[in-house]
Amino acid sequence: MQDQVHLSVGGKAETRSFASGLAKWCIYLLLAFPIVDYTLRTFVHPIGSIWDKLMLLLLSLIALTRYIRGQREIPFGWAKFAGWFILYCFGLLMVGLGHPSVAFDGFRFDVYYILFGLLMPFIMNREDVPKFFHLAASVAILVAVDGIFQYIMKAPIPGSWVDVTESVRTRVFSVFLSPNELGAYMELMTPIIFGLFMVEKVRIRRWIYGIGSLCCFLTLLFTFTRGAWMGFFVGVVFVAVLYQRRLLILIAVVAVIGFFLPPIHHRIMDVFSPVYMLKAAQGGRLLRWMDAFDQMSTNPLFGAGLGRYGGSVASLHGYSIYSDNYYAKMLGETGLLGLVLFLMLHISIIRELMKKVVRHAQGKEKFLALGGLAGLTAFLVDNCVENVFEYAPNIIAYFLMVSLFLIWGRSLQSREGQLDE
Repeated sequence: MQDQVHLSVGGKAETRSFASGLAKWCIYLLLAFPIVDYTLRTFVHPIGSIWDKLMLLLLSLIALTRYIRGQREIPFGWAKFAGWFILYCFGLLMVGLGHPSVAFDGFRFDVYYILFGLLMPFIMNREDVPKFFHLAASVAILVAVDGIFQYIMKAPIPGSWVDVTESVRTRVFSVFLSPNELGAYMELMTPIIFGLFMVEKVRIRRWIYGIGSLCCFLTLLFTFTRGAWMGFFVGVVFVAVLYQRRLLILIAVVAVIGFFLPPIHHRIMDVFSPVYMLKAAQGGRLLRWMDAFDQMSTNPLFGAGLGRYGGSVASLHGYSIYSDNYYAKMLGETGLLGLVLFLMLHISIIRELMKKVVRHAQGKEKFLALGGLAGLTAFLVDNCVENVFEYAPNIIAYFLMVSLFLIWGRSLQSREGQLDE
């Protein structure tokens, strides 16, 4: 990886210190979040509920220490949009202090994990990016292998995970404990690992990434999560249309083959059945999305208030059930202003990836850059039918991947600057 993903560092190199090593190991733990969090919550419950807070505190202290010592890193471009969104949510928090536990919990769910992404340019060293890519890919491959094992062993699942008209062998979930959340993780990581396969020159790692990307794709299919399938398809087509139109033929062939595999065909076609549409209108996604509009319409600009609609906090306090659409959740909870700010935040992330990473990637590096763009786009599309942004392992993975690619992009730009000189 180091041979082909050039990570030249502009300016003076940072002196290795205890803080730098600690920051690196904190990022390692966060990249392994699905496995670490599952292990701690299962076997060391008291630590499992607070360990990520400790990571955020440590990283904040390291960033502050570096700032005091005179290191002035440049924030990501999307940080200003994140700042506006956080400031707006803080205003809603102040308004909602009549019910402080609901308001604070709602604020935490909407803002907390964004802070990890904002910290990354101040604590992540460019020369460590290849190691971080390797670890992130290794964790995803291990999870995918576990998912395939579950499928082979026909892991038992609750009856609510399958419609009464369907006949599905099983729906894999691995350490995520939910096929929908595992599907979101696989749609994010599969294109990235395929990009690593294309860019890697070390033979053993190339084999691992080639087989690993196939395992991740199979696990994505075995989750039988339609939202993740849709997100993955839209993300890959989006990238192909913009940058690699020759891939459209391959995408079409794979899509047709997949569509006519009986379990997948039945799962997709079930969406268009009268029974499904009736259920969706009476108590499913269609009803929930309309309810989000109704919630917003009572207070169009500001919504029902933090924690009062569409997510886990609202469900816990009895305000509403899950919206099964994170953007509908934001609309009902924070109104039109909140939804617009939230969309601006993530659109700015995609634009920054396109301008500062994809544009500067050369040769086979382009496949890795496009893999990141496809995976992150797929993740955002999936949130149209799921509350993926509320699940800690996925939102951490999303912001870490954004950070890795943007910091790698800075290295690509530094390399171009050196070549120009």
